[in-house]
Amino acid sequence: MDTTASSSRELSRVTRADSRRECPDPDSTNVLTATSGWYLLGGYWLSGRGTRCVRVGELAERLSVAPASVTEMVDVLADTLLLETEPYAGFELTDRGTVHAEALAWRQCVVATFFDRTLSYAIDDETAYRIGYELPGPGLVRLERRIDRPRERTCRRLADDGTCLVGTFG
Repeated sequence: MDTTASSSRELSRVTRADSRRECPDPDSTNVLTATSGWYLLGGYWLSGRGTRCVRVGELAERLSVAPASVTEMVDVLADTLLLETEPYAGFELTDRGTVHAEALAWRQCVVATFFDRTLSYAIDDETAYRIGYELPGPGLVRLERRIDRPRERTCRRLADDGTCLVGTFG
């Protein structure tokens, strides 16, 4: 196998991706599609931010999709080493999966908090995620600079200890 040609193609892909988005966070939008990221993020929230095993049925219910769709996506995410599956128990996020999920959570949280604090509008989780996924990193940083700490009763993204994802990566 010609490793030089392979390395050139990989470098070219990375360079194009880097020029498309410059993000303060691990650029999960270059690793994950919007849909696979949404499944990973759903698993992250259900797992208590990566601390427990999640069952396929739990994620299917949370995302309002068929369990077969979740099983298929879990297999895809496991193949990319973002999840580890345990037969009959469900799946857990790997350290790498947690890093990407936290980056996506930050994106979602910045958008949701911006809409809440600046526009006084309660945006739903999926729309906030989709907007956050599509915005380039510098755009998210600009939104983040315009917001203050989220209101606890409106932000479901606050951890039990009160820490917030907004500001984590920026």
